[in-house]
Order: sequence, then structure tokens, then C-alpha cells
Amino acid sequence: MLKLILVDAALEPIPPELRNNKDVIKAARRLGRDPNYMPLDKALHFKAMGRLKGKESRGRPDIVHKFLLDSLNSLLARRGMLTVYIHTVVGKVIEVAPGERPPQNYFNFLGLVEQLFKYGSVPPSGKWLLRFMGVSINELIESMSESLIILLERDGEPIKVTELAKLIIKNGGAVVMVGGMPKGSSEVARALARRIFSLANGEPLTTSHTVNSLIVSIESELGLI
Repeated sequence: MLKLILVDAALEPIPPELRNNKDVIKAARRLGRDPNYMPLDKALHFKAMGRLKGKESRGRPDIVHKFLLDSLNSLLARRGMLTVYIHTVVGKVIEVAPGERPPQNYFNFLGLVEQLFKYGSVPPSGKWLLRFMGVSINELIESMSESLIILLERDGEPIKVTELAKLIIKNGGAVVMVGGMPKGSSEVARALARRIFSLANGEPLTTSHTVNSLIVSIESELGLI
């Protein structure tokens, strides 16, 4: 029913220009990680990221982890009424297996993502939890054949979250895109969206707050809670 996409998520492996940085190597050794596949994380690599292009919108895997916890632990997900995808800042699309839940521990999550970057799927064979799809976000959304494609943005058309939930249910489902970066707007998502809404009349909301508000409102309208 609800197809939720985290767009321009600040999730990527250590970029090539930073892999030989002494601070990056030191952090990787301390955590037992491979610097070729370790997720870029501003909390660990802040100093090394000093001259990295677009650094304001990169290195926040914690946003992705929280997004997955919020969405996949919901009643909507448990009822098989929610599918989740991640579109990364470097243009990769990640599919999340329905019915699965991410590691609750953040460092375990980073290990899972490191495997994903290395093998393209977690686990590398058998039943997968996360995998790269090999399509663009444009191709992904086109394949969904949904008439209602929504982007939730600060500067969108104001709408009450309860009214948005009713609109999605009345339509029989929707694609909803939410930004996965700490700052800025997703131009890719803006180009794909047919409706752009703001849930708080221009007030900034975190990704977590936005996702939780929408999911809980839909669950309430459906009588699940």
C-alpha cells in the first residue's frame, strides 16, 4: 500500500580520495573495518571530510539506520502494507526485504552496510536482507505504476498529516519520498514528484519525525492502533 523511499540518503562507502587518509585508516583499524567498504560517517571521519565536496549532505548513516528502525518496526510493515527503499547520495538504489528488521545496534548496522558495499547483497547468497537493485530511482518509481507520487519537503504545499493519510488510503496507496540527508533538498525527488507537501507549514522536521508521523497516521486511519 505505502511505498516509502528515503531519497539522497547520506550513505556511501569511504570515497576513494579519503581511503588513504591516516584518520580514516586509524578509525577502520580501531573498529575492525575495511576502509574500502566502511560507511562514511561524519561522527568518525569529521576531520578527514574537511575538504570533501558536498560534505554537508554526506556521512550520515545514522539517519538511514533510524529510518529503517522507524519504518520496519511499524504495524504497517508487520501487516505487509509497507515496502521500503533507499536511494543514496551517489545514486544507488537499495531494496529492503519485506518483513525483515534492521539491527537495533548502530555499529551492527554499520557492519551490515559494509557487507552490502562489498558484496552487493546481505548476505552475499541465499535469502537477502538488503541488496542493490541496479536501477535508477526514476526506473524504480516508473516500475511501481503508482498515480500518487509524493515528496515531503519543508517548502511544499501545507497539509495535515491526517489528511495526507486519508488521501493515500483513498488512492489505494502511494509512493512517498522523504529526504535522507542532514541538510538541503533533493532535486532528483522534486523532479519525480507529482505532489510536494509540507507537514508543518514550513517548519523543519527530522526524517524520523516525518516518517513516524505519516506511518502512525495511516495506522490510525486504518484502525490498526
